[in-house]
Amino acid sequence: MASCNSSRGPFCTWMVAGSFLVVFLAVMIMALVFSPIDQGVAKVIPNFEPNEEQRAWILKRDTPTASPTVPLEIDGDDGDEGDTKLPSSSGQQYKFIQCDEGGECCNGNALNCNLRLNEMSFATVHNANSAKESSSALGYNHLFDLDGALVAGYRAINLDVCRCDGKIRFCHNFCDFGSRDVTQVLLEIMKFLMNNVSEVVVLIFQFSTGNPTAEELYEVMQDVDGFTELMYVRPADPSVEWPLMRDLVKKGQPDPKRIVVFQYNGQDCAVASACAPLGINNYFSYTAETNFDFGSIEDMRNVEESCKITRGPKEGAAFYGVNTFVTPPDEDAAAIVNALSFIRRRLN
Repeated sequence: MASCNSSRGPFCTWMVAGSFLVVFLAVMIMALVFSPIDQGVAKVIPNFEPNEEQRAWILKRDTPTASPTVPLEIDGDDGDEGDTKLPSSSGQQYKFIQCDEGGECCNGNALNCNLRLNEMSFATVHNANSAKESSSALGYNHLFDLDGALVAGYRAINLDVCRCDGKIRFCHNFCDFGSRDVTQVLLEIMKFLMNNVSEVVVLIFQFSTGNPTAEELYEVMQDVDGFTELMYVRPADPSVEWPLMRDLVKKGQPDPKRIVVFQYNGQDCAVASACAPLGINNYFSYTAETNFDFGSIEDMRNVEESCKITRGPKEGAAFYGVNTFVTPPDEDAAAIVNALSFIRRRLN
């Protein structure tokens, strides 16, 4: 500790300040050397980059086909972690669409045709617009684009609607994160549906940055040939049951309705009936949803908390949304929590 008397004037002040600065810098250097600062930063800024094995798979990946294959799961040592490696081009594979050629088929299986929409399970891609393949290199949630997700068997797509520079776009919280052109994304979805006439896709739009409106989104939908014609419009009578998958697919019949649209946070849809005539249904009028903010896998394993209904109706919901992702995005955690064994144990 430095000391001096007041008679030495400004020199004393500078000497004390200089001594303090030297001590402060020494402390900071010691902190940088000995404290686990890299671990602290890692908790705040996730590592989005694929490892060598994943990068090799990205480079070798074939163009998606109408009959997707995904790897079979292998249980981990603790019984609920599954296979924590991304799929390779070799090994045992699973074909999502199991229907006989020319036979009845609804979302990959003829048995699904007897189920109502709200009796189905839909694997959902959260923030599907936010992918490294097709959007910003910053802050992405997925390595691969949503057209690959559709091919792999995901039949529900969550997209964040934003207004950026006066134009409606898909983004994730910030206009520069996960930014995608709305028309291009809708065209990709339409292309998949035209190539797979037995499949029904659920779209869940979250209205976000810039206060975009459902009316603006619907105008873009109308510009995509055939899109709004495929949208299911739910009757105004709330007692009407959700349709059978067979009645949405309408194999060999005119006027199929293979796009089911939900939204939340849309200001112009605040009244439940405001957007329904357009085929845009209020998500939380029909869906009970769990918490969506999990900082770790252990948070999700705590089913007493992670399975609590935090949004939507507490009773009588037609759909049950189970959020299964760690925030911020983490590839290793995603491989565990999206394994069949982990999901099955949590739901049971």
